Amino acid sequence: MDINKIKRHLMTGVSYMIPAVVAGGILLSLGIIMGEKGFIASKLVEVGVFALKLMVPLIAGFISYSIADKPGITVGLVGGVMARELGTGYIGGILAGFFAGWITNQIKKIPVHKNLMVIKPIMIIPVLGVSATAIFMYLLSIPLAPAMRGLEEWLVSLKGANLAILGLIIGFMMAFDMGGPVNKIALTFCYATLAEGIYHPMAAAWIGIMTPPIGLALATLINSKKFTKSEKANALPAAIMGSLGITEGAIPYAVTTPLKVIPAIMLGSGIGAAIALLLGAQATIPCAIGIWGLPFLTHPFKWLIGFVSGILITAALVLILRKESDVQENDEGTDFSII
Repeated sequence: MDINKIKRHLMTGVSYMIPAVVAGGILLSLGIIMGEKGFIASKLVEVGVFALKLMVPLIAGFISYSIADKPGITVGLVGGVMARELGTGYIGGILAGFFAGWITNQIKKIPVHKNLMVIKPIMIIPVLGVSATAIFMYLLSIPLAPAMRGLEEWLVSLKGANLAILGLIIGFMMAFDMGGPVNKIALTFCYATLAEGIYHPMAAAWIGIMTPPIGLALATLINSKKFTKSEKANALPAAIMGSLGITEGAIPYAVTTPLKVIPAIMLGSGIGAAIALLLGAQATIPCAIGIWGLPFLTHPFKWLIGFVSGILITAALVLILRKESDVQENDEGTDFSII
């Protein structure tokens, strides 16, 4: 299985998982904002937790679905539930999904008598697939569950400077390739911690995702002479994309002068994320809804300080590194407009 297929299957699982995480995170946040006391607040928290518990089964089930179509859903869902219950968490769910999809495809190839074809999809594939996936998950949990517990304990223990370093690394990775493989690795880690009830990393991911396009758009507004005609046209769309949690709005700028833009957005995002985590910002929901999720953050104003700092640092560094000669060299080149 090549890297592009792996990425496609993983993102299919993530796309089906995100609505449950957003719903659960928002309801949980509302309950916490209301103080978790009283019937309504306590029920909001309870329902939010129920929805968040679907994270691991959903990603496993729909990774398996992406690989093996409908017969893979049940096998993957069971693998995801086992991953959650056996303590292997989000990483275990991803591995369960890939194994479930693969084993389902292998079982599909088993020849059966024509009279048994009718029961193959409703009995043979589910029973054999779930059994094989269960064995895989029990074996996987032996090394992975202790490792996940160790990771959780380490993340919970992080304070002060160590927490800032974590934010710096996440911010760097999220901004580095603007939605590419490194970005997805960091985001997968943040989802894994979210599934374990650890919310600092996701707050850093929010900044790493949103800062690059907004910071570049701000730089364009401050000194348009250092940007090409195409980049000027991209400024507003990039800012809108950034506010919606879409990092790819920064790509046209990076294509023009990658060695100047990429370090700037990495430093801006990393430092901004470090500041936010140092101040104690947390995010109980993924960044899928962008800035509109700000009211549902823990300590939103502390997060906002980090976010604004990241935007300003990004804009300042780009304007320092960029020269007007860069515009002259690239203005007649390829149009990288995103509109």
